[in-house]
Amino acid sequence: AILKKLANKQIKLVSQIGSTIITLIFFIKPDGESELYHKSKLVVGVENFPYPTILKPLLGDMMIDLGGTVAMKTTQPNWETFRLSDGTYTGSIICYESVYGEFVTGYVKNGAGFLTIITNDAWWGDTQGHKQHLSYAKLQAIETRRAVARSANTGISALINPRGDIKEELGYKVQGSILGTVALNREKTFYVEHGDYLARIAQFLTAIIFLFAIMRHKRNAKR
Repeated sequence: AILKKLANKQIKLVSQIGSTIITLIFFIKPDGESELYHKSKLVVGVENFPYPTILKPLLGDMMIDLGGTVAMKTTQPNWETFRLSDGTYTGSIICYESVYGEFVTGYVKNGAGFLTIITNDAWWGDTQGHKQHLSYAKLQAIETRRAVARSANTGISALINPRGDIKEELGYKVQGSILGTVALNREKTFYVEHGDYLARIAQFLTAIIFLFAIMRHKRNAKR
Protein backbone atom coordinates (compact mmCIF):
# COMPACT_ATOMS: atom_id res chain seq x y z
CA ALA A 1 0.00 0.00 0.00
CA ILE A 2 2.81 2.38 0.85
CA LEU A 3 4.64 1.64 -2.40
CA LYS A 4 1.42 2.32 -4.31
CA LYS A 5 1.04 5.70 -2.62
CA LEU A 6 4.64 6.52 -3.50
CA ALA A 7 3.99 5.62 -7.10
CA ASN A 8 0.83 7.76 -7.20
CA LYS A 9 2.81 10.72 -5.86
CA GLN A 10 5.63 10.00 -8.36
CA ILE A 11 8.15 9.68 -5.55
CA LYS A 12 11.40 7.82 -6.19
CA LEU A 13 12.85 5.56 -3.53
CA VAL A 14 16.10 4.92 -5.36
CA SER A 15 17.64 7.20 -7.93
CA GLN A 16 20.93 7.77 -9.71
CA ILE A 17 23.23 10.68 -8.90
CA GLY A 18 21.87 13.88 -10.34
CA SER A 19 18.21 12.94 -9.94
CA THR A 20 15.86 14.11 -7.21
CA ILE A 21 15.93 11.96 -4.06
CA ILE A 22 13.92 12.41 -0.89
CA THR A 23 13.98 11.60 2.79
CA LEU A 24 10.53 11.53 4.34
CA ILE A 25 8.33 10.39 7.20
CA PHE A 26 5.10 8.47 6.61
CA PHE A 27 2.36 9.00 9.18
CA ILE A 28 -0.21 6.19 8.83
CA LYS A 29 -3.59 6.71 10.51
CA PRO A 30 -5.78 3.93 11.98
CA ASP A 31 -8.15 4.26 9.01
CA GLY A 32 -5.32 3.53 6.58
CA GLU A 33 -4.92 7.08 5.32
CA SER A 34 -1.46 8.56 5.41
CA GLU A 35 0.40 11.86 5.43
CA LEU A 36 4.02 12.53 4.70
CA TYR A 37 6.70 15.03 5.61
CA HIS A 38 9.78 15.79 3.51
CA LYS A 39 12.98 16.50 5.39
CA SER A 40 13.48 20.27 5.42
CA LYS A 41 16.92 20.76 6.95
CA LEU A 42 19.58 19.07 4.84
CA VAL A 43 23.18 18.31 5.83
CA VAL A 44 25.46 20.31 3.57
CA GLY A 45 27.93 18.09 1.72
CA VAL A 46 26.04 14.86 2.32
CA GLU A 47 22.40 15.58 1.48
CA ASN A 48 22.85 18.91 -0.25
CA PHE A 49 26.02 19.07 -2.32
CA PRO A 50 26.69 22.60 -3.64
CA TYR A 51 28.38 23.08 -7.03
CA PRO A 52 28.79 19.33 -7.65
CA THR A 53 30.47 19.74 -11.06
CA ILE A 54 33.23 21.80 -9.42
CA LEU A 55 33.62 20.27 -5.96
CA LYS A 56 33.11 16.56 -6.64
CA PRO A 57 36.28 16.22 -8.76
CA LEU A 58 38.26 18.08 -6.09
CA LEU A 59 36.93 16.17 -3.06
CA GLY A 60 36.79 12.74 -4.69
CA ASP A 61 35.55 10.06 -2.26
CA MET A 62 35.92 12.22 0.84
CA MET A 63 32.18 12.76 1.31
CA ILE A 64 31.45 9.08 0.65
CA ASP A 65 33.86 8.19 3.46
CA LEU A 66 31.84 10.49 5.74
CA GLY A 67 28.59 8.66 5.03
CA GLY A 68 27.83 9.16 1.37
CA THR A 69 26.44 12.01 -0.65
CA VAL A 70 23.75 12.82 -3.19
CA ALA A 71 23.55 15.79 -5.52
CA MET A 72 20.31 17.13 -4.04
CA LYS A 73 17.30 16.07 -1.99
CA THR A 74 13.91 17.70 -2.14
CA THR A 75 12.62 19.63 0.86
CA GLN A 76 9.43 21.33 1.95
CA PRO A 77 9.29 24.87 3.33
CA ASN A 78 6.84 24.32 6.21
CA TRP A 79 6.94 22.46 9.52
CA GLU A 80 4.58 19.48 9.26
CA THR A 81 2.63 18.45 12.36
CA PHE A 82 0.56 15.27 12.35
CA ARG A 83 -2.83 15.11 14.07
CA LEU A 84 -3.45 12.04 16.23
CA SER A 85 -6.86 10.49 16.81
CA ASP A 86 -7.32 12.31 20.14
CA GLY A 87 -6.68 15.70 18.56
CA THR A 88 -3.08 15.96 19.76
CA TYR A 89 -0.46 17.14 17.29
CA THR A 90 3.11 15.90 17.08
CA GLY A 91 6.05 17.41 15.26
CA SER A 92 8.04 14.78 13.37
CA ILE A 93 11.74 15.54 13.00
CA ILE A 94 14.12 13.65 10.74
CA CYS A 95 17.64 12.86 11.88
CA TYR A 96 19.96 15.88 11.86
CA GLU A 97 17.10 18.37 11.91
CA SER A 98 17.05 17.77 15.66
CA VAL A 99 20.33 19.65 16.20
CA TYR A 100 18.80 22.95 15.02
CA GLY A 101 17.04 24.31 18.10
CA GLU A 102 15.36 27.32 16.52
CA PHE A 103 14.22 25.17 13.60
CA VAL A 104 12.55 22.71 16.00
CA THR A 105 10.52 25.52 17.58
CA GLY A 106 8.60 25.78 14.29
CA TYR A 107 6.83 22.50 15.10
CA VAL A 108 5.76 23.84 18.50
CA LYS A 109 4.49 27.04 16.91
CA ASN A 110 2.44 24.83 14.60
CA GLY A 111 0.74 23.19 17.57
CA ALA A 112 2.90 20.17 18.45
CA GLY A 113 2.13 18.89 21.95
CA PHE A 114 5.16 16.59 21.85
CA LEU A 115 8.00 15.84 19.45
CA THR A 116 9.05 12.70 17.62
CA ILE A 117 12.50 12.13 16.16
CA ILE A 118 13.32 9.42 13.61
CA THR A 119 17.01 9.02 12.88
CA ASN A 120 19.58 6.71 11.34
CA ASP A 121 22.66 6.83 13.54
CA ALA A 122 24.21 3.62 12.20
CA TRP A 123 26.81 5.40 10.08
CA TRP A 124 28.45 6.83 13.21
CA GLY A 125 29.36 3.37 14.43
CA ASP A 126 30.30 2.82 18.07
CA THR A 127 31.59 6.36 18.60
CA GLN A 128 30.48 9.38 20.61
CA GLY A 129 28.46 10.58 17.62
CA HIS A 130 25.21 8.75 18.35
CA LYS A 131 25.46 9.72 22.04
CA GLN A 132 25.93 13.39 21.21
CA HIS A 133 23.00 13.23 18.81
CA LEU A 134 20.82 11.92 21.64
CA SER A 135 21.97 14.83 23.81
CA TYR A 136 20.58 17.26 21.25
CA ALA A 137 17.17 15.58 21.62
CA LYS A 138 17.36 16.17 25.38
CA LEU A 139 18.24 19.80 24.71
CA GLN A 140 15.24 20.25 22.40
CA ALA A 141 12.97 18.85 25.12
CA ILE A 142 14.29 21.43 27.58
CA GLU A 143 14.16 24.37 25.16
CA THR A 144 10.59 23.68 24.02
CA ARG A 145 9.30 21.97 27.19
CA ARG A 146 8.01 19.15 25.01
CA ALA A 147 8.37 15.43 25.59
CA VAL A 148 10.36 13.63 22.89
CA ALA A 149 9.83 10.14 21.49
CA ARG A 150 13.03 9.18 19.67
CA SER A 151 13.43 6.17 17.38
CA ALA A 152 17.01 5.54 16.27
CA ASN A 153 18.35 2.91 13.91
CA THR A 154 21.34 1.36 15.76
CA GLY A 155 21.65 4.45 17.92
CA ILE A 156 19.78 5.13 21.16
CA SER A 157 15.97 5.15 21.11
CA ALA A 158 14.38 6.91 24.05
CA LEU A 159 11.42 8.58 25.69
CA ILE A 160 12.47 11.96 27.07
CA ASN A 161 10.37 14.11 29.40
CA PRO A 162 10.03 17.92 29.02
CA ARG A 163 12.84 18.45 31.54
CA GLY A 164 15.29 16.54 29.35
CA ASP A 165 15.35 13.40 31.54
CA ILE A 166 15.46 10.04 29.77
CA LYS A 167 12.59 7.95 31.13
CA GLU A 168 13.05 4.85 28.93
CA GLU A 169 15.76 3.92 26.45
CA LEU A 170 17.16 1.21 24.19
CA GLY A 171 20.94 1.30 24.01
CA TYR A 172 23.35 1.05 21.11
CA LYS A 173 22.62 -1.96 18.86
CA VAL A 174 19.88 -3.17 21.23
CA GLN A 175 16.82 -4.58 19.47
CA GLY A 176 13.42 -4.09 21.04
CA SER A 177 10.59 -1.65 21.58
CA ILE A 178 9.60 0.94 24.15
CA LEU A 179 6.11 1.23 25.59
CA GLY A 180 5.45 4.33 27.63
CA THR A 181 3.57 7.60 27.93
CA VAL A 182 4.62 11.14 27.08
CA ALA A 183 3.50 14.34 28.74
CA LEU A 184 1.66 16.87 26.60
CA ASN A 185 2.23 20.60 26.77
CA ARG A 186 0.62 23.43 24.85
CA GLU A 187 2.46 26.30 26.52
CA LYS A 188 5.19 28.07 24.55
CA THR A 189 8.51 28.79 26.21
CA PHE A 190 10.43 32.04 25.91
CA TYR A 191 12.87 30.23 23.60
CA VAL A 192 10.05 29.08 21.32
CA GLU A 193 8.73 32.63 21.07
CA HIS A 194 12.06 34.42 20.63
CA GLY A 195 14.59 31.85 19.44
CA ASP A 196 18.36 32.17 19.82
CA TYR A 197 18.26 35.71 21.17
CA LEU A 198 21.34 35.17 23.36
CA ALA A 199 23.37 34.13 20.33
CA ARG A 200 22.18 37.17 18.38
CA ILE A 201 23.06 39.51 21.25
CA ALA A 202 26.48 37.84 21.54
CA GLN A 203 27.10 38.27 17.80
CA PHE A 204 26.10 41.93 17.98
CA LEU A 205 28.37 42.61 20.96
CA THR A 206 31.24 40.74 19.28
CA ALA A 207 30.88 42.92 16.18
CA ILE A 208 30.86 46.09 18.31
CA ILE A 209 33.95 44.99 20.25
CA PHE A 210 35.72 44.05 17.01
CA LEU A 211 35.00 47.44 15.42
CA PHE A 212 36.05 49.22 18.61
CA ALA A 213 39.34 47.27 18.64
CA ILE A 214 40.05 48.24 15.01
CA MET A 215 39.32 51.92 15.68
CA ARG A 216 41.50 51.88 18.78
CA HIS A 217 44.35 50.22 16.89
CA LYS A 218 44.20 52.85 14.13
CA ARG A 219 44.10 55.67 16.68
CA ASN A 220 47.15 54.30 18.50
CA ALA A 221 48.99 53.81 15.20
CA LYS A 222 48.68 57.55 14.44
CA ARG A 223 50.36 58.56 17.68
